[in-house]
Amino acid sequence: MRTTATAALAGAVGIVIGAAGWALLGPEESSTESKPEAVAAQSSTPAADRFTSAQQIAAALQAGGMTVSMLHKSSEDTYISEVGGTAYDFTVTDKAGQPAVGDSGINMFPNREALTAWAEISKSMGGIAVTGDTWAISLPTVSTEARADSKRLAPKVAKVLGGTVQQ
Repeated sequence: MRTTATAALAGAVGIVIGAAGWALLGPEESSTESKPEAVAAQSSTPAADRFTSAQQIAAALQAGGMTVSMLHKSSEDTYISEVGGTAYDFTVTDKAGQPAVGDSGINMFPNREALTAWAEISKSMGGIAVTGDTWAISLPTVSTEARADSKRLAPKVAKVLGGTVQQ
């Protein structure tokens, strides 16, 4: 049995680089044109708690002009699954016609405490995420290019979703 620290590390790494197991769930792959705009690290939209599923988050990102790939439910044992949450792998970018620089994750947590603990683990490992009340978007940081793109993209994701950038 994994220790809590090992599970947390595996969860954070798994979200950063994507999970190995896939179960089909989510929107069809699509692309939309992105709209350039200046954004703040925290949105003034007070609706970050309106999302109750990864599908809703992906749809909101698409409606906000982002290109989102199909969601895949992770079957890997991680901190997220240990606390009763669910992780989904996908890609997100605001550059129409260009592939994302790495895999991202949508993490749905059972409560705010589990999300807060995960966010601290993610930040301690150099992660970049956008969080809401019980959800998080984990952005890729596996390379210098991915980290730079995630730092640029995080405020835009936060604005679309009404979330807060964590890094």
